[in-house]
Amino acid sequence: MEKNRDMESETAPFSEDSGIVSVVEFCLNLYKLQLEAPQTAPSQIVPVESQSEGPDLVYELHVGRDEQWTSRRMAIAPIGEGSGSKSRCFKVIYDNLMVVKVPPSPITDFNEYIRSISAEGRIAVKLAPKIEFVAPGVTAILRKIHAFPDSGDLSLSELERRYVLWLEENPDFQEYLKIGNAFVFFMDLSKNSFLSYIVEKMHDNRLFKSRIREEIIESRNLLWDILGFEGKYGSESLSIYFDMNRVYADYESKVRSLLRQHGSAAAFSPYEKQKWFLLYLADKEIKESRSASPEVIADINLLLRKLIKENKKCVTAYKQAVRDYISKTTFVQNRPKISGIITNMLSLLASLKESGVAIRDLKPDNLFVVGDSERSAEEYSLGLIDFETAVVFKPADEAQIILQPLLAGTPSYATPSHLFKNEILAEVFGDLPLILHFQDWQAVVGMIYNAATGWCLFEKTRKILPKISQAARQAVEKKQPLSHVFKKSSRIFWSNAVSEFKEKINENEKTLTDVDLFIPKNVAYMFRQNILKEKNKIAKAVRNYVLSQIIFCSKENRKSLIRCSSEEIRRYKTKLEKEDSVSSKTPPELKAKIITLLKDLDALKIRLEKQNRRLSLLEQPNPKISVYELLELMFHIILKVMYKEEWGSLSEECVSESSDACEEKEREPTIVYENTILYD
Repeated sequence: MEKNRDMESETAPFSEDSGIVSVVEFCLNLYKLQLEAPQTAPSQIVPVESQSEGPDLVYELHVGRDEQWTSRRMAIAPIGEGSGSKSRCFKVIYDNLMVVKVPPSPITDFNEYIRSISAEGRIAVKLAPKIEFVAPGVTAILRKIHAFPDSGDLSLSELERRYVLWLEENPDFQEYLKIGNAFVFFMDLSKNSFLSYIVEKMHDNRLFKSRIREEIIESRNLLWDILGFEGKYGSESLSIYFDMNRVYADYESKVRSLLRQHGSAAAFSPYEKQKWFLLYLADKEIKESRSASPEVIADINLLLRKLIKENKKCVTAYKQAVRDYISKTTFVQNRPKISGIITNMLSLLASLKESGVAIRDLKPDNLFVVGDSERSAEEYSLGLIDFETAVVFKPADEAQIILQPLLAGTPSYATPSHLFKNEILAEVFGDLPLILHFQDWQAVVGMIYNAATGWCLFEKTRKILPKISQAARQAVEKKQPLSHVFKKSSRIFWSNAVSEFKEKINENEKTLTDVDLFIPKNVAYMFRQNILKEKNKIAKAVRNYVLSQIIFCSKENRKSLIRCSSEEIRRYKTKLEKEDSVSSKTPPELKAKIITLLKDLDALKIRLEKQNRRLSLLEQPNPKISVYELLELMFHIILKVMYKEEWGSLSEECVSESSDACEEKEREPTIVYENTILYD
């Protein structure tokens, strides 16, 4: 609390984002109400520098009352900023964590607002009790303003009902649920954390750099302890140890000479001189010392700057050794958490399938952690907060039509199918529910990679989606079939996705292989169903291929070709290839045809055997798999479901070279395509 300050209100803008401005001003008015200050009371909103690297903006809210200023802090960050017909969501920390959701079309009628809250929760309720969710409600805000004597004894649903009745009896308080003249939605996340926050914290670059600096400063004895240095950084780093000893000896000689020139050689202990050296190694200039004048400090910094520059090669090698050590230890610490998060992502996906619901905009910003993510995977779960793009693909009444969901998605986690209406997807694929469900598979694959590495899996491929919507719009204008556009654009999209997928998982193979997890039973069952379909499809292709060829016509030969392994086929092919053309009983033309046939069969058999290995793994009591294998398995299934071979082969020719990478740490918006493709 501050006294005797000028009681004028702040009028300068504090953010260029009008959405953030309106939410912060809403919180300021809420603060006035809590203080029982009039809404006309003088006030200020002051930006405060955030202590974290994340997107949160921190503000101080100041309210003048009774000749005194009272203040408090709040934080806000956009969540997957929406556009078009998608609501804008904000993470707000005000007393507790909550989500503020601003609908694109203003709601000014209270009864319509309450109906909208109920509608928002319909899909969410369908997921209970398998999946936790946070749906909008008035309780999140009103419990900050008005408390019932028996609030603690009421269930959340009963408390919500009581607050709605109270608002009907006290309509003036309805204004505190509005931003501007329109109602907004509030979701209470006081007991939970966003998944995006937890993943970002695991891969926080600022925290990583801080640990490197701490390691250099705090491991002061290692530069003079050969066994300790080798034990920590490995025997391959011993040459660095000797180089750094030489650099320090040079520094010690020069700093002693420097201090003699300043007449203060005896004023500093060996420990303090050592500390200066390590601080500078950790990229921190010496700022002050008890016994040193500013001139001495300036000269020491100059000396160290020159010394580090002269020995740049060995200093860089030392820092890299420290960096590798911190990277390794950080990964080892995070590995169980990464495994647990991925396990829960898979459980969520399986539960969504069982519930017959597709979220269609799954991403870390739309998920929260129920429980403690530091514990084992079975002791917590993931919940959902956004159902605006969701659809029920398995209605209770089979005769009921699947409703058209909002055409929207976050490019990093979306596919071309997000851009086209149900009728087009049904025409192209035949199985609409399967495609809607597999939109969530693609999102989970992207989230798994992000959780394990901290990076975006499809950062180049996602740039293609806006071009697809543009091509679809042009096709509608020219009255061309949208199904043709879908097939052509799918070929380009999935060619890019396959290329980028291979590149990324190979680039991070060690990390992805070093994290493994046990597959939950319902997930293993879901995987087996899809792998079995693929296996049967390949087995049928093998049989049809063998029966359609006219080289081996006997029943026994055909049966042998159908049953034999890829290894047996390769042995026979190799034997044929090594046969001398002169002594061979097989004519050259026939031999070439047989080798081609065996080569084709070998490719099919390899695919078939891979599916058999996957099925064998998943049939174990507690199947264990690396994240690398998991990503390969899931992406392979997605590709087989979402892209048909008859649309054309996926090739490097289709891979776009103009796709530019983007800044990974920025919040990625959910793009709404509802109004970009004009349907008749």
